[in-house]
Amino acid sequence: MTGDGAQAWSYLRCSRDYRAAWRARAAPPVYEDGAPFPVRVRAQADLLAEAHWRLMAWEAPDGGSVSAFFADAPMLEGSGSPSAPPLLPLLTDAGGTVEGLRLDDGALVLKVENAGAAVQVRVTEPGPLLAGGGARLRLDWGLGLPFDIARLADLWSVADGPPPRAGPDGPGTRRSC
Repeated sequence: MTGDGAQAWSYLRCSRDYRAAWRARAAPPVYEDGAPFPVRVRAQADLLAEAHWRLMAWEAPDGGSVSAFFADAPMLEGSGSPSAPPLLPLLTDAGGTVEGLRLDDGALVLKVENAGAAVQVRVTEPGPLLAGGGARLRLDWGLGLPFDIARLADLWSVADGPPPRAGPDGPGTRRSC
């Protein structure tokens, strides 16, 4: 998926077809115990959301999320680090919210939302992050560098609270269906 996940979600959540599929197929989310922020466990039913809607997990269309977990969204790659500055206080102090999605391979996708914007980060070895540590982000040098830098800028702008993007219903407002 390319483009703005928040904008894409504002349209998808209004789709009658998506709403019908969510009602028929989505299972209630299951969360891990003991995490410092909500960490959903990817369910078998979520595979249908990916196959048909390119979402890593079903997202309630009337829920409060700015964005869904998009399967094709460009993501920064990182790993949990006990020696990095704690990430969660940085994000929450800036007004952001953090939610995680545990993948089948043990990796964790973080979704950081703030002021109408969202960004995803794939974290391998998330144990140190979930224990209150930080994350080390990786950038591969080469032709993809500008895209990685753009994703890093997205993370910091979301963490710092960007001005809300103007949408069809005005700046920072949720699109009504």
